[in-house]
Amino acid sequence: MDNESQFAGIVDEWERHLNQSGYRLTQPRRAILRVIATSTRPLTPVEIYDQVRALSPSIGLVTVYRTIDRLAEMSLIERVHQSDNCQTIFRGTQEHRHLLVCGQCGESVYFDGLEIEHQFSEIGHAHGYQVTHHWLQLEGLCQSCQAKHNKIS
Repeated sequence: MDNESQFAGIVDEWERHLNQSGYRLTQPRRAILRVIATSTRPLTPVEIYDQVRALSPSIGLVTVYRTIDRLAEMSLIERVHQSDNCQTIFRGTQEHRHLLVCGQCGESVYFDGLEIEHQFSEIGHAHGYQVTHHWLQLEGLCQSCQAKHNKIS
């Protein structure tokens, strides 16, 4: 199954959310949604812009940034921090999940991490804090990049 069909439901859901909030869904904005939803790695706004221009040549970079801002306000995407770039965007998840990012190719997946949630509260309590929110992102090498690295070694 290709990314386009695998994530079609996400695009439909995002369109519903945006419509319900009164956001006009033009063809360029739909293309932005499709590019973000089908990516398997976080993208910079400029990468999103470049990919969308292939689908909708008249789009402006401002439209990309405004759409990203709206999607972030609605918690439909996440801003991902990577060691080489802090301005990347990845589709969000409805559940509270954490992100695992390949530091080489950027391939990303969500994981539950429920077993460590309790530890966060304990750590906060030990230091006199009440933990109200956390953000956890792990970076490593995906299987594909590990295989490439092992071939070189």
